[in-house]
Amino acid sequence: MAFGVAFEVRTDDRRLLSEVRARFPPGWRDTRRSPAVVLSLAHEPGSPGMAVRVKGRLSARELSHAQALDVLESELQLSVARLARPQVFVHAGVVAVDGRAILVPGRSGAGKTTLVRALVAAGATYYSDEYAVLDLEGRVHPYARRPSVRVRGGKERHPVPRGRGRGAVPVGLVVHTRYRTEARWAPVTLSPGEIVLALLANTVPARDRPAEVIAVLARAAGSSRGVRSDRGAAARTARALIALARESSSGPRAPRPVRARRSSARVRRL
Repeated sequence: MAFGVAFEVRTDDRRLLSEVRARFPPGWRDTRRSPAVVLSLAHEPGSPGMAVRVKGRLSARELSHAQALDVLESELQLSVARLARPQVFVHAGVVAVDGRAILVPGRSGAGKTTLVRALVAAGATYYSDEYAVLDLEGRVHPYARRPSVRVRGGKERHPVPRGRGRGAVPVGLVVHTRYRTEARWAPVTLSPGEIVLALLANTVPARDRPAEVIAVLARAAGSSRGVRSDRGAAARTARALIALARESSSGPRAPRPVRARRSSARVRRL
């Protein structure tokens, strides 16, 4: 179980059990509750490849072990993000500076991890490279998985940074950006409504819980500043964002971080 969502993963290859567990969402724990979602990772009859299924539905097939584990991780984390209550999951990279979060919304492959790693290298506290987990007050909780960067043939994984966030923090800055080789960082201020729209476009349960989601995003936007700009090199952009975040947080101090609750899972052989 993770974030209140009970899940079960089945595999027909016991050699993969440790690798499967390594792909579980952060903070997972065992549970006796009936699973809300069941995923399977199994070899296909008459084929050297593997297939991944979610609730019996085929997600992908003819995969290598590494590819199958990547698909399993993505599908499992997305399932938890959709089903978690009352949290709202937003596709975003997250770090914290001076007790307030910087959110970089964007889907997989948008360069979030590269920018998050540059922000951490520049002194920010790591929270997530994939999801911003918002509570009902619009505060961000840690989702400290291993950062992964897309490379040819799969994903390159890095250890979770040591100085990762441990509690909930308010949103201080929302950055709507995309990487372009020759881009120059020239931020334009976003209105609170534009901040909400930038987050909403990347919110996992937006269609399932629209009223609740918009209320949470509005609370997050109400305490934050938003900017939009294309970016070039991640290191240079990271330094500019940290300076901007510190400038934005020079007003009233944010509330003290609140301890995040750990959340659970079973791996069964087929």
